[in-house]
Amino acid sequence: MNVNVELFRQLSYIADDENYMKKALNYIKKLVVQKEKEEQAPFTVAEDEAEYRPLTKEEVLRDMNEVCEQIKQARSGQLKGRPLEELLNEL
Repeated sequence: MNVNVELFRQLSYIADDENYMKKALNYIKKLVVQKEKEEQAPFTVAEDEAEYRPLTKEEVLRDMNEVCEQIKQARSGQLKGRPLEELLNEL
């Protein structure tokens, strides 16, 4: 239950920015696909490893820098977001 609360709390910080919400949504969709694959064939990890590659430290840092830059742009008014309701309706 606490995980759900934390997830929604974190999403509320980016809810006013369409780009961040899209990124979060895309990542969640990838997690759902990964979970479904694991549930269908939990012992075929070798096949899944060919598709999945964990991010390197450099990739994570680059992504975090990109997100921070987008946050700065959103706060300064250079990026415009969409309402959370609109994003949820796309689901």
